[in-house]
Amino acid sequence: MAHPPSWAPAVTRDRRPQALAALLGRTRARVPAALVTTATTGELALRLKISASSASEHITALREADLAHSQRARAQVIHTLTPLGTALLHGELPPHPVSD
Repeated sequence: MAHPPSWAPAVTRDRRPQALAALLGRTRARVPAALVTTATTGELALRLKISASSASEHITALREADLAHSQRARAQVIHTLTPLGTALLHGELPPHPVSD
């Protein structure tokens, strides 16, 4: 059974950032919000106040989960959220099809 986001009690909807942090870890949960606009690895590191290598590790994990997309542009790598990453950020995940 699929429920719209409004189905959850308001107190639960209001705790979305904390719930995401509990699931992903505090820093990794901040990455999707930092990628509301595209960013290079260095820009992402600056936005999150973490090292570039840490930003790279976080974006790799999100990319492997199909939450982020990375594309090389000359000497830089540009990162964006995928539709799934955007949906997760906004708490609007589509219902999962039921297997028979």
